[in-house]
Amino acid sequence: MNTHSFASALGLPPLAQPGSLALPQARRWVARADGSVTVQAGRAWLTRDGDLADHVLGTGDRLVLREGDVLTAEAWRADEPTWLVWRPEPAQPWLDRFWRAGVAAVAEALARGARGLAGGLLALARNAEARAWRAQGCI
Repeated sequence: MNTHSFASALGLPPLAQPGSLALPQARRWVARADGSVTVQAGRAWLTRDGDLADHVLGTGDRLVLREGDVLTAEAWRADEPTWLVWRPEPAQPWLDRFWRAGVAAVAEALARGARGLAGGLLALARNAEARAWRAQGCI
């Protein structure tokens, strides 16, 4: 099911353009693009469908959303004005995504190699310790 039919099926307004959103009561939106919601004023309770964690954000805090995420937001306190700002992220070019994936793969391979090296050094240290114990016993 694509985002457009999902949004219209739930009757949710889309988060597509940058802008400020007031929270006089609980509201739900669907993200039409990757982006983030930042609390401009007040304190807000936010949750995403399928996310087990609830988020309580204060002024300046943000929550990253992916395209298709359904967000429920409400002011933390009814007597405190709360404003959210939605900022979509520009789409990354294919080459940029490819580059990031390549860098991540190289970093993962280096980490695996470092773990293997650490394990080998630990084995050498244990072997040296055992030989030292045996040598002390012969003296």
